[in-house]
Amino acid sequence: MLRATMNDVLPFSLSALRAVSDAAGFAAVGVAPVMPLGGGWFAPHAERFEAWLANGQNADMTWMAERAEARLAPAHLLPGAATALCFWLPHRTPKPDTTPDGPNRPPTGRIAAYAWGRDYHNVARKSLRKVLRWILAACPEVRTYQSIDTGAVLERAYAERAGLGWIGKSTMLISTTSGTFGSLAVIFLDRRFETEEPVEPAHPFRCGTCTACIDECPTGAIVSDGVVDARRCISYWTIEHRGLIPVEKRASIGDWLFGCDICQDVCPWNRDVPRASAERWKPTRPDLSLEHILTTEPDVLEQSLEGSPLLRTRAPGLRRNALIVAANTKAVTLLPLVERLAVNDPDPVVQATAVWAACVLKDADERVRAEARAEPKAR
Repeated sequence: MLRATMNDVLPFSLSALRAVSDAAGFAAVGVAPVMPLGGGWFAPHAERFEAWLANGQNADMTWMAERAEARLAPAHLLPGAATALCFWLPHRTPKPDTTPDGPNRPPTGRIAAYAWGRDYHNVARKSLRKVLRWILAACPEVRTYQSIDTGAVLERAYAERAGLGWIGKSTMLISTTSGTFGSLAVIFLDRRFETEEPVEPAHPFRCGTCTACIDECPTGAIVSDGVVDARRCISYWTIEHRGLIPVEKRASIGDWLFGCDICQDVCPWNRDVPRASAERWKPTRPDLSLEHILTTEPDVLEQSLEGSPLLRTRAPGLRRNALIVAANTKAVTLLPLVERLAVNDPDPVVQATAVWAACVLKDADERVRAEARAEPKAR
């Protein structure tokens, strides 16, 4: 095998990269070699991804299959790709203030922790630009490709190989210091990385015999170690899916308005991890009461969510989810509003979901009335 010439080698050390990455706001950085044909250390990841697609476990996320070749061979994204720099950004912010619990608390739903603050794409992109400027100053001729969960990149595979953690049974990347609540960014470079410091291989698998994420998933979405079937996943249905959510899936969504954190909440590696910077993430929760979501004009609602991950579903998706949460939580006080939407809402998905939710709430309302009539009168 030919040794790389000096012109092929990145002119900086891992320690220097770590210093720049830390100053830019990332919690960790690692380096992984790119396998041009998807072989070597990458082969098991490629095989698992191909099997996932073949089994239809990507649901209707067709873009995963459409760009499969690029995910398996980064040369499709960057000719000559030789090195992957992987960055970890913790996003488990302190919980934002919410309406106090009590009998007058308006009905609301739960949202995934990463959506409490600013959109992680924007936060990571700003940090990544700082690192890129440093790289280009050190090596002006280098060509790069960046991905922050938007490109055709299997980020967790590279992050595992770079030593940032291991891919757990939940499919989440698990860090011994940061748990699972983090976002990944990857930079492909067309130069090799050689340094006097060793580049650590994949982190050893440390889930052991623990199956908490599998056992506690209410929909059984983790069908085997490291495999999530999107067709069963609450996060998929509440975020990625467009259109009507099948009736048989709605009850299992529970009170999740956006995403789901159950597999992360029960993971032992998340018990004592530090919270991310509140100042940086600005975890301010807009009014997410179900009534507010269902009564606010869609364009006004979306404007209020600008810069938030919640905008991913757009207003119709969030209103659809709010109706399902209202039905699942028996929010009978919202029945008059839901009935109006069932008749008048211009969005066919929202209207159809409202028709269903009204039927559920009418039944719940009748049961509440019956129970009240059955209660013994105070003497």
